[in-house]
Amino acid sequence: MATHAAFMPGEAAAAPSGLWSWITTVDHKRIGILYGTSAFIFFLVGGIEALIMRLQLAAPDNTLVGAQRFNELFTMHGTTMVFLAIMPMSAAFFNYMIRSRSARGTWPSPGSTPSPTGSSSPAPCSCT
Repeated sequence: MATHAAFMPGEAAAAPSGLWSWITTVDHKRIGILYGTSAFIFFLVGGIEALIMRLQLAAPDNTLVGAQRFNELFTMHGTTMVFLAIMPMSAAFFNYMIRSRSARGTWPSPGSTPSPTGSSSPAPCSCT
Protein backbone atom coordinates (compact mmCIF):
# COMPACT_ATOMS: atom_id res chain seq x y z
CA MET A 1 0.00 0.00 0.00
CA ALA A 2 1.40 3.37 -1.02
CA THR A 3 1.83 5.98 1.65
CA HIS A 4 1.98 8.94 -0.75
CA ALA A 5 -0.44 9.93 -3.46
CA ALA A 6 1.02 9.32 -6.90
CA PHE A 7 1.48 12.31 -9.17
CA MET A 8 -0.86 11.98 -12.10
CA PRO A 9 -0.15 13.68 -15.42
CA GLY A 10 -2.33 16.71 -15.85
CA GLU A 11 -2.64 17.34 -12.12
CA ALA A 12 -0.97 20.36 -10.60
CA ALA A 13 1.42 19.61 -7.78
CA ALA A 14 0.41 21.17 -4.47
CA ALA A 15 2.43 24.28 -3.70
CA PRO A 16 4.17 24.28 -0.33
CA SER A 17 2.48 26.40 2.29
CA GLY A 18 3.30 27.88 5.64
CA LEU A 19 6.85 27.99 6.97
CA TRP A 20 8.08 25.44 4.43
CA SER A 21 7.09 27.74 1.56
CA TRP A 22 9.24 30.51 3.05
CA ILE A 23 12.23 28.22 3.59
CA THR A 24 12.15 26.75 0.07
CA THR A 25 11.18 29.87 -1.87
CA VAL A 26 12.93 31.09 -5.00
CA ASP A 27 10.94 34.35 -5.15
CA HIS A 28 13.35 37.27 -4.91
CA LYS A 29 10.96 39.37 -2.83
CA ARG A 30 10.50 36.64 -0.24
CA ILE A 31 14.26 36.10 -0.12
CA GLY A 32 14.70 39.84 0.43
CA ILE A 33 12.18 39.74 3.28
CA LEU A 34 14.02 36.80 4.85
CA TYR A 35 17.33 38.68 4.60
CA GLY A 36 15.73 41.78 6.13
CA THR A 37 14.16 39.81 8.97
CA SER A 38 17.40 38.07 9.89
CA ALA A 39 19.31 41.35 9.62
CA PHE A 40 16.82 43.03 11.97
CA ILE A 41 17.08 40.20 14.50
CA PHE A 42 20.88 40.39 14.50
CA PHE A 43 20.65 44.19 14.70
CA LEU A 44 18.73 43.72 17.96
CA VAL A 45 21.32 41.20 19.19
CA GLY A 46 24.12 43.70 18.42
CA GLY A 47 22.13 46.39 20.24
CA ILE A 48 21.87 44.19 23.33
CA GLU A 49 25.62 43.63 23.21
CA ALA A 50 26.15 47.39 22.98
CA LEU A 51 23.74 47.97 25.86
CA ILE A 52 25.66 45.56 28.09
CA MET A 53 28.92 47.34 27.23
CA ARG A 54 27.36 50.75 27.95
CA LEU A 55 26.01 49.50 31.29
CA GLN A 56 29.52 48.31 32.19
CA LEU A 57 30.94 51.74 31.36
CA ALA A 58 28.14 53.68 33.13
CA ALA A 59 29.91 53.73 36.49
CA PRO A 60 33.56 53.44 37.50
CA ASP A 61 34.67 50.05 38.81
CA ASN A 62 31.45 48.42 37.64
CA THR A 63 31.38 44.63 37.95
CA LEU A 64 28.58 43.77 35.51
CA VAL A 65 31.04 41.94 33.24
CA GLY A 66 34.71 41.19 33.66
CA ALA A 67 37.53 42.52 31.50
CA GLN A 68 37.75 39.38 29.36
CA ARG A 69 33.97 39.27 28.84
CA PHE A 70 33.96 42.99 27.91
CA ASN A 71 36.61 42.35 25.24
CA GLU A 72 34.54 39.44 23.91
CA LEU A 73 31.40 41.61 23.81
CA PHE A 74 33.28 44.37 22.00
CA THR A 75 34.53 41.96 19.35
CA MET A 76 31.19 40.21 18.96
CA HIS A 77 29.34 43.51 18.74
CA GLY A 78 31.48 44.62 15.80
CA THR A 79 31.21 41.26 14.07
CA THR A 80 27.46 41.05 14.62
CA MET A 81 26.75 44.54 13.36
CA VAL A 82 28.97 44.39 10.28
CA PHE A 83 28.58 40.82 9.07
CA LEU A 84 25.19 39.79 10.47
CA ALA A 85 23.22 43.06 10.34
CA ILE A 86 24.61 45.58 7.82
CA MET A 87 25.63 43.18 5.03
CA PRO A 88 22.37 41.17 5.06
CA MET A 89 20.43 44.45 5.08
CA SER A 90 22.11 45.46 1.83
CA ALA A 91 21.39 42.00 0.41
CA ALA A 92 17.75 42.45 1.45
CA PHE A 93 17.59 45.75 -0.39
CA PHE A 94 19.19 44.39 -3.53
CA ASN A 95 17.08 41.23 -3.58
CA TYR A 96 13.81 43.02 -2.89
CA MET A 97 14.10 46.27 -4.83
CA ILE A 98 16.82 46.13 -7.45
CA ARG A 99 15.88 42.69 -8.75
CA SER A 100 12.28 43.74 -9.34
CA ARG A 101 13.38 46.90 -11.16
CA SER A 102 15.86 45.17 -13.45
CA ALA A 103 13.53 42.26 -14.23
CA ARG A 104 11.00 44.62 -15.80
CA GLY A 105 13.58 45.93 -18.24
CA THR A 106 12.73 49.57 -17.61
CA TRP A 107 16.25 50.53 -16.63
CA PRO A 108 18.55 51.37 -19.50
CA SER A 109 21.53 49.14 -20.00
CA PRO A 110 24.89 50.23 -21.38
CA GLY A 111 24.65 50.88 -25.08
CA SER A 112 20.92 51.55 -25.12
CA THR A 113 18.95 54.71 -25.66
CA PRO A 114 15.59 55.45 -24.09
CA SER A 115 12.65 55.38 -26.45
CA PRO A 116 9.62 57.69 -26.22
CA THR A 117 7.56 54.84 -24.77
CA GLY A 118 9.93 54.52 -21.79
CA SER A 119 11.49 51.19 -22.72
CA SER A 120 15.11 50.73 -23.68
CA SER A 121 16.09 49.97 -27.22
CA PRO A 122 19.53 49.14 -28.56
CA ALA A 123 21.54 52.13 -29.72
CA PRO A 124 22.24 52.33 -33.43
CA CYS A 125 25.71 51.09 -34.28
CA SER A 126 28.08 53.80 -35.46
CA CYS A 127 30.70 51.27 -36.55
CA THR A 128 31.95 51.42 -40.13
